[in-house]
Amino acid sequence: MKKRKKKKKHYGNVRPKNYRAIYEEKFYDILFQLRYPLMTVIFFTTMGVLILMILNNRSDGESVLNYFFHTVITFSTVGYTEGYQTDPQHLMLNRFFATIFIIVAIPFVYMYGLVTTVNVFMNSNIDEIYRYWRMYKAMEKLKGHYIICRFNGITKELMKNLKRRGIKYVLIEPDASLEKEIREFGVEYYVIDEPHKRSVLLGVGIEQAKGVITAFEDNTQDLSVIVTARLIRPDKDSFMVFATATTEGAAEKMKLLGANEVIVPDVSVGRRMTSFVLHPPSPVLSGFLEKIAYGERTDIDIIEISIGEDSDLVGKKLKDIKMRQETGATVVAIIRADGKMKIAPSGETEIKKGDSLIVLGHPKALRRAEEFFKHHKIEEVETV
Repeated sequence: MKKRKKKKKHYGNVRPKNYRAIYEEKFYDILFQLRYPLMTVIFFTTMGVLILMILNNRSDGESVLNYFFHTVITFSTVGYTEGYQTDPQHLMLNRFFATIFIIVAIPFVYMYGLVTTVNVFMNSNIDEIYRYWRMYKAMEKLKGHYIICRFNGITKELMKNLKRRGIKYVLIEPDASLEKEIREFGVEYYVIDEPHKRSVLLGVGIEQAKGVITAFEDNTQDLSVIVTARLIRPDKDSFMVFATATTEGAAEKMKLLGANEVIVPDVSVGRRMTSFVLHPPSPVLSGFLEKIAYGERTDIDIIEISIGEDSDLVGKKLKDIKMRQETGATVVAIIRADGKMKIAPSGETEIKKGDSLIVLGHPKALRRAEEFFKHHKIEEVETV
């Protein structure tokens, strides 16, 4: 049988940066520093047992166990007594040996081992290493998460909303001086590294992630992240890339390089302020719509569902598909392929190819709605 060659990945042979392994190695380095104290204790304990076996001329199992106990309580200075039957002619030899053993063992074994062990644990930050190791071990199991690049005001608000929705994310921040603030903010998973590197994005699970969100103050860094992310995950439908830009020109470049959506903060704020001027806000209605649009409400949400050629719902009326009865979600608008919008469609409205359905409801109902439309896709039949 011919062996199948492994498919070469389109982004090259870059290895993912293994953050868990980095801290495992640091942990083993700490344990490695304890090798000499441990070897000294084992050596002296073994020598003590062997000498007592020779002095007493006994090597049966019970005697060896007694000699081991005898040796341990001797160099640990817990106390001394034979604790077992000893021949009178061997008693003085045993006690002479114990005296010499204590003189040697205390400075060379007990004190050396104790001081070395305490020094290693006091200066090694083993608790920090363990915390990082545990975080990165859990991070390796993430699937369907988002990767957020940069810790600033924009991403703080984003992370608060994602956390409220129970959506997992990994933060990549190149500035190590912000780590304390990141921890105080309550970020569950983060790495201090350069997000434009392929090894870093692979290390935080970009191959299992839903998307990347980059919000640097410098557009050059955003562009680098977008290019690297699209090199690894080129499919714009299965992997989303969102970014911020300082100008509309930079936003266009980012879209050309693979970003799904780019927000220009100045433009967004300006448009929002314009909407207040043109449509004086209602205390209830505007707040309600804003919370839905920006994901602040967790009990209601809105999504868009596209109707393609592979849907068996094309040509059917809304009342006939019984989507609302099965899922609990409501179609509040339909955007036709030509861009025309039908608000509050009735049950007689026909679903057409290329339609985008705007669906409103509880997040659980919306997930059911997504599954509902997936189940109505026509499966392709292979012809022989």
